[in-house]
Amino acid sequence: MNTFETIAIVEDQGQICVAGLPFAPGTQVEVIVNAKADGAAAGSGRVDRLLAALDKGRNVIPLGAFDRGELYDRDVLR
Repeated sequence: MNTFETIAIVEDQGQICVAGLPFAPGTQVEVIVNAKADGAAAGSGRVDRLLAALDKGRNVIPLGAFDRGELYDRDVLR
């Protein structure tokens, strides 16, 4: 999926104009509009996307119980 992000200002009658899109004419696109966050929280959307990606990539399969030997006395760690 190709993503293009930009900032636009809402004009009269609730209209926005987005020019210079990197898609071929006739390409169907999905449009999502969010109000821009203020200064301190401006990066929060990026942080949320990063955390969501990390959640998706983490191992969610339970491994069961480990005994002390499996945790601390493995040859791999020496």
